[in-house]
Amino acid sequence: MADNTSQAVPRDATNTPLPLTPAKGPLSKTNNASLSSAVDVTLNANTTLLEVSAITAGIFMRYASTASSANFDEFIQAGSTRHFVKPATVTVVSFIQQAASATLILIEK
Repeated sequence: MADNTSQAVPRDATNTPLPLTPAKGPLSKTNNASLSSAVDVTLNANTTLLEVSAITAGIFMRYASTASSANFDEFIQAGSTRHFVKPATVTVVSFIQQAASATLILIEK
């Protein structure tokens, strides 16, 4: 039998398999169609996964308040969606556009 470890689903900090889409509806949704400065989002206490889409321009994301193009943890390219496991101690994420009036969609699961 073939070894499928290279195709395994992501694992959380306790090495538990984590499906990319948990079997529950969204806890919260954020849609900002004209992101032009840093936007801080206080996360739902039950959020474990962040689904972030950058529609019109790239978006910088920080696991704290006040993201900037010089102070960020993740970058989401324009026209893409990324999934992130929320770090256990994070309660706020911040986003800022790469170019004027970026469109951000954040779904907390």
